[in-house]
Amino acid sequence: MTRTSRAIVFAALAGPVLLLSACGRLSSPGASEVLVRPIDEILLESPRIEAGATSATVNVTTRIPVACAVVYGPTHEYGSIATDTDMAGGAHAEHHPVLTGLAPDTVYYLRLQGVGPDGTLYRGEAYILRTLPAAGASGPANLATTARISAVSSQYGGVANETFAAIRAIDGDPSTQWSSDGDGDGGWIEIELLEPTHVTRIGFWTRTMGSSAQILSFRIVTDQGEAFGPFELSDAAQMYTFDTEFTAQRLRFEAVETSGGNTGAVEIEIYGEAG
Repeated sequence: MTRTSRAIVFAALAGPVLLLSACGRLSSPGASEVLVRPIDEILLESPRIEAGATSATVNVTTRIPVACAVVYGPTHEYGSIATDTDMAGGAHAEHHPVLTGLAPDTVYYLRLQGVGPDGTLYRGEAYILRTLPAAGASGPANLATTARISAVSSQYGGVANETFAAIRAIDGDPSTQWSSDGDGDGGWIEIELLEPTHVTRIGFWTRTMGSSAQILSFRIVTDQGEAFGPFELSDAAQMYTFDTEFTAQRLRFEAVETSGGNTGAVEIEIYGEAG
């Protein structure tokens, strides 16, 4: 199993950083006081960032359920906000907000924050990350972005719900995802390429809802009747890639082992040569 090449750059800003004290409070006339505390108090470990050229994923685990968000931007004014794509919404402990719309090889500033069930606001330090340089023109193309979805086990909310539609798994956008409607181990998605292709590498990024909806392993069944795998996924924090050697036009990605529930994929990638 080969992980995609990603840079992890997560350093404290140079110079002094102002932190709100544990006893700090925000209040307004006629409103209840809001307690503000350092987010380090509820983190199980330091946040990890998986940075690409145009997006980045912040991986955070908290000791208590919180509604988590990341504010980010090219200056200390931030200007953008990223939240978990977890369809359940509300508070939870496993967080994977995705920062999108980033420019390649650019420095961004970000701050992690969350709200606990008692209304406490947790805020972190300011950090910086640098995105990867843009991929060279000679790099391999992800054929999934020009493919179509030929079939799917189901999608959350039915065919009218575009938010978790199957096409979200091949749109090249890690801030969207396909979710099945409770298919668990029975979840699958079939992708049809423009023409028969010698497939040399595939990538799969599973979705998760913390304690459910995560694909732990999957297999590929082609329109030639061949089956490959299972391919194991260590976590839901990033894309995992696998070398392959087969020719097909339709590839069915089938869940083998999952944590149950609304299984699906953030992104699926396919690489190879036509013919």
